[in-house]
Amino acid sequence: MKVNWKSWMFILALSLLVTGCLTQVKQEQAKNKTKTQSKPAKQSAIQKLGDNKMDVVLFLKQAEHQLENVYYAAADNAKGKSVIEDGLVFRELPKRFDSKDKITGYFGRFWSRPLAEAMYDNMTTKLVKDKVYVAIPRVDYPTLISVRNTTVQKNNGELSVTVEDVTDSSFASDRTLRYRIVRDQKTKRFEIKSRMGAYGNEQFQ
Repeated sequence: MKVNWKSWMFILALSLLVTGCLTQVKQEQAKNKTKTQSKPAKQSAIQKLGDNKMDVVLFLKQAEHQLENVYYAAADNAKGKSVIEDGLVFRELPKRFDSKDKITGYFGRFWSRPLAEAMYDNMTTKLVKDKVYVAIPRVDYPTLISVRNTTVQKNNGELSVTVEDVTDSSFASDRTLRYRIVRDQKTKRFEIKSRMGAYGNEQFQ
């Protein structure tokens, strides 16, 4: 069957059009992928607090476990190396926690910048080839925060939270913690501005 030159021209034009569209789609996909990879991870702390006490309780529970999560990441890092110094075993942290900025940024999802930096400074860390290694502590501070032992007061957008009997009496005599939670002006997210109370305070000074 013969095909005249007009049909060939039409087929050729259609092929070029389809090829051009596919190329453009691939370029857009590559551009979007690059943008996604270059963007820093957004802080994901909660934006609404105060209307529901359980929201506050969940927020504080997560905040109090941030240090444990970093230590666990080191313990769970199967491919991580270990370094012994002064009788302490320093374990390599995975990539998401391998620098001070990454760790304080992680703490900053719940804690103010000064408290996040204090938490990092109170960790026993060591730099090995510009990567953070951490010695896992032998003392922990288990906390019990629930709607039953927590009271919340809201004033001008700030939250004053008191947690009674935050731990067992065998762990500490002073078992009351008081938090001041405010909204950060830049991120518009809530953060813990202060944590008052003797229990576990060594981690925040």
